[in-house]
Amino acid sequence: FGIMKIYLWNQWCWFCWGLVLYSNGIWGQQFDLRQWACSDGVSRPYVVYTPAGTSKTARPLVVFLHGGIGASGVKKDPVEYARKSPWVALADEGNFCLLFPFGEQKASWFDHVGTQMLLGEIEQLKWNGVADPERVFLTGFSDGGSGVFYLAMTTPDPFAGFIPMNGSIKVASMLGKEGIYPENMNGKPMYIINTQEDILYPLEQMEAAANYLKAYNAQVTFRPLAGGHDMSYFPMEKPALLSFINTHQHTFLTEISLESSSQGKTSIGWLTLKKIDTSATKAQWHTSYKYKIQNNKADFGLKYDYSYRGVGVRVAGFKSDTATAKRMGVQVGDVLIQMEQDSISSPYSPLYYTARKRAGDSTSLTLMREEHPLILYGKFNAGYPYYLLNNKKPSGKIQGRIEGKYLYLKASCVADYQIDKRKLPRKIKKVILEK
Repeated sequence: FGIMKIYLWNQWCWFCWGLVLYSNGIWGQQFDLRQWACSDGVSRPYVVYTPAGTSKTARPLVVFLHGGIGASGVKKDPVEYARKSPWVALADEGNFCLLFPFGEQKASWFDHVGTQMLLGEIEQLKWNGVADPERVFLTGFSDGGSGVFYLAMTTPDPFAGFIPMNGSIKVASMLGKEGIYPENMNGKPMYIINTQEDILYPLEQMEAAANYLKAYNAQVTFRPLAGGHDMSYFPMEKPALLSFINTHQHTFLTEISLESSSQGKTSIGWLTLKKIDTSATKAQWHTSYKYKIQNNKADFGLKYDYSYRGVGVRVAGFKSDTATAKRMGVQVGDVLIQMEQDSISSPYSPLYYTARKRAGDSTSLTLMREEHPLILYGKFNAGYPYYLLNNKKPSGKIQGRIEGKYLYLKASCVADYQIDKRKLPRKIKKVILEK
């Protein structure tokens, strides 16, 4: 009941704001700072950008998810952050609105609080006429790009297309509170951008992951662009991004695949999975996603002491007992000052160094131990394969397809489902259950 009161209050505030805007029929260029009352009782900001000009109809909406979602609080100046976004100039050119939600550690793109916040803000903008419901697009950078993957494969329904930038499907799977399932995209277009010198996400692994998605979705495009873990490519990519937005819109589905590990309702189009049956045996066609990618990224396996303010970086620990640095003889408390010929001037220096190396390569570390210099030699650990998707929770899966006036359904580990006849693209004469 409390959540419903919060939702109704949010809706009323936006209804009043919509009346003010539409009474004039003119949208002035503006960054509108608003608050959303989240399901955990905390109010968090979001910014809506509206291009200048007159508009009597709703415009397309692009939702941008920021990175650094593990921070302990939201960004200090949301409006200034939105102003600096390169998406603003493209919104002016393409005459679409922008939504900047602001998440944090307790309300991320990968948990229930953050996703409910995001989806609630979108629904509000559609409800009061700001956003065209048929043309809502989701994009984001870094953790935001990973968030795009997560939502595209758990809650794709509100969106006409997806643009993950410098994100990682593996990160989405690791951080997500629910399992992610490529078939849930149901053919919706996805424009993936990763870069050739990204210090966090090696291009060959990201391209292998994108190619895996293509096996389930013919509308996946992968763009391997020049650059590091940044959006320096954006000015050159603007025409392609604008074309993606202008040429896609939400379509009625005649065939739906829906899989979920959530105990709550999950909907795609006219099909809702209301309850999964965790005790049932999976049907033969209800298979797991067991795709492996080779990780050849060089990694010392170190944890750093970020409170240290001296020259170099101080070692706080190791990611495992077999970490490369530990095998080389590094100890907790050592201060690393050089990696081969690369001096360490910031905590990011090791990332830039290892981005140029590969698993199995030779390396050396110059360090200070109790004020004595020491040089250690060794090789990075060998590469290893890993599962792209980490879906550990039991899931239910239901598929439906419309042929003529008949709707064919088959379900696995599903206790209850619902068909919304209002959303069906045509009148159905009969529902036929298949095994």
